[in-house]
Amino acid sequence: IVAAVFGSSRFLNTGPVAMTCLLSASVLYGLRLEPQTEEWVSYMALLALLVGLVRLLIGLLRFGFVVDLISHSVVTGFTSAGALVIALSQFGHLLGFPIERTTHIVTVLIDIVSKIGMINPYTLGVGVLAFAIIMISRRISRYLPGALISVIVTSAVVYYYRLHEKGVAIVGEVPQGIPSPTAPPFDLETVSTMMGGAVVVALFGLIEAVAIAKTLALRVGDRWDPNQELVGQGLANVFVAFFKGFPAGGSFSRSSLNFVLSARTPLASVVTGALVGLTLLYFAPYFYYLPKAALSAIVLSAVIDLIRPWEILRLYRINPRDGLAAGITFASVFFMDLWVAITLGITVSLGSFVYMTMYPRIVVLTRDPESRTFVNAERRDLPQCPQILYIRPNMSIYFGNAQYVRNYILDKIKERQEREGKALKFVLLDLEAVNYTDAAGTEMLVKLVEEVRELGVEIAFANIGCDVYLLLERAEFDKVVRGDLVFDSKGQSIVELFERIDHRYCAERCPYTVFAECERVKVRSSLPPSASS
Repeated sequence: IVAAVFGSSRFLNTGPVAMTCLLSASVLYGLRLEPQTEEWVSYMALLALLVGLVRLLIGLLRFGFVVDLISHSVVTGFTSAGALVIALSQFGHLLGFPIERTTHIVTVLIDIVSKIGMINPYTLGVGVLAFAIIMISRRISRYLPGALISVIVTSAVVYYYRLHEKGVAIVGEVPQGIPSPTAPPFDLETVSTMMGGAVVVALFGLIEAVAIAKTLALRVGDRWDPNQELVGQGLANVFVAFFKGFPAGGSFSRSSLNFVLSARTPLASVVTGALVGLTLLYFAPYFYYLPKAALSAIVLSAVIDLIRPWEILRLYRINPRDGLAAGITFASVFFMDLWVAITLGITVSLGSFVYMTMYPRIVVLTRDPESRTFVNAERRDLPQCPQILYIRPNMSIYFGNAQYVRNYILDKIKERQEREGKALKFVLLDLEAVNYTDAAGTEMLVKLVEEVRELGVEIAFANIGCDVYLLLERAEFDKVVRGDLVFDSKGQSIVELFERIDHRYCAERCPYTVFAECERVKVRSSLPPSASS
């Protein structure tokens, strides 16, 4: 309820989460506490308090921007992988035997196959019945409460046929009432010991909650505030700590259920929480015969539509780097914990982005005689002006790619000089796509002017942005480059530079008509002396 009121996502349902529970338990194991004891419960509440404070601090400091580092490709891989993990985790209740509690898909599959002979037909029948009711209800009308109908029908079947006596697991007795608020134990020594683990639990829960909220928001084109979501998650954990609760986070299965059942506002989570509270107070005995197989069928029906491995192939067709990040995230879950897979996917995604910026796309431009626009000369195999080399970097220049840009330009100059001799007079460097340079990029551009000048060529600049030009000025750019070699547009630069090249070379030796000005020079040279004068 607290997370829904103070959070940002319309769909995110906050509560117990499998991986958060496992991480929380590992923190308390480090304190050598005995599970399920009063001391264990008290220190689990303290851990929830610390986790809540960490998330609250991150949200209040507005550091939620870090979640934008989780790319769409990682979210896509995580969605399918997480849904598959949750689906497989329900097979134990659906088939009637216990399965190993792990997020490693391969381990779970091996465990299920090894126990296939232990299937309880009554449990399987109840699960199939519940799943069929949900699917049929969904086909009839999206507003038909298939989950509720399946719960009522299967509970009645279990009660009438006494299936719980034939191995069908039921919810059984549910403790009534809500615990009184109690402050968790707080001593600095224990807090200092638990703080590292609390940060890990908080950050992992943050990644998981944000990934879920981001996934569902993208599905409907929603906008949401990660900082506000962190505040909601933090306050929820602080609140639950005073009721002997344990660290909570965004639940993949319950959030998916909200989405599938058309719950479109945070009020759904508030109502759910209120109903759970009322149930604990007054209706707990009525859930005694509720089969766990029916609950698993509800969860399975919610997540099955989220398993979309073909989305990874679609991403790969669009951009192989994105497809690779999504594929690694998805495939890693077969052998690793979910949080490790997410971390690996984020690392691959960020690494591929950094690699792309280190080797930016740089194009040599020329004029297309048909469209009369400037296009990629090498891709279109069009002629270039022997005296003007027109180059455009398609990315900002920083320390990671400054040397690559420098080497590319020098290599193109040397290639041109080897092919055309000393015809090359100018390199026109179009910085229209360069929105930012750091100190390394700025100094490289200034030094490049001097290096190119030693080769007998001048660099002219066009379309320098205000921010980039300010940095170049600070690097004493104006002392190295003449003012008449800096232009506001490529059109102006071509006109001005053309007037400074060797027109005799154009008329007598150049076989190309690259620029509109070329035609004028060639026509003039073809006229008799009296006519041209």
